[in-house]
Amino acid sequence: MRPILPLLRRQYPYLAKDLIAPFLEALRAGRALCDGDLDKLFIVLVVGMRTAEDKRVLDLDPDDVLSGAIDTYPSLSTNVRSIADSTGIPKESVRRKVAALVEAGWIRRQDNSLSLAPHASRQLTEFREQLFQLAIRNHHTLQSLKEGQDG
Repeated sequence: MRPILPLLRRQYPYLAKDLIAPFLEALRAGRALCDGDLDKLFIVLVVGMRTAEDKRVLDLDPDDVLSGAIDTYPSLSTNVRSIADSTGIPKESVRRKVAALVEAGWIRRQDNSLSLAPHASRQLTEFREQLFQLAIRNHHTLQSLKEGQDG
């Protein structure tokens, strides 16, 4: 079997729609949830990644999060400077958007440390479902590509 990346590059004109369409749907859903502001979505996702990186989150029941039974996540925190550095969004813009996300209850601030609030997980349900659809469609696309290569 040949490596998948060169095959993807060669087949991209045939695969582009299958790869891009679910990605665009996920971005559309996330943008809508963040009042049309993709930078806010980007910030929430960066802070959310820090939460996901905390091994204690693995012990949480997603249904408890979605029902509101969990009001605080264990989390590795981040800060405005780190978010600005990792996203390329200007620090002052990050600061303003974080303030709005804190006010909306999506991000928790303790001194200079920022972490995701479970409220954000509940609000991002549609976006998460679109990510699942993206993963499923990409899996099917890659499976078809592999079967075409093997066949």
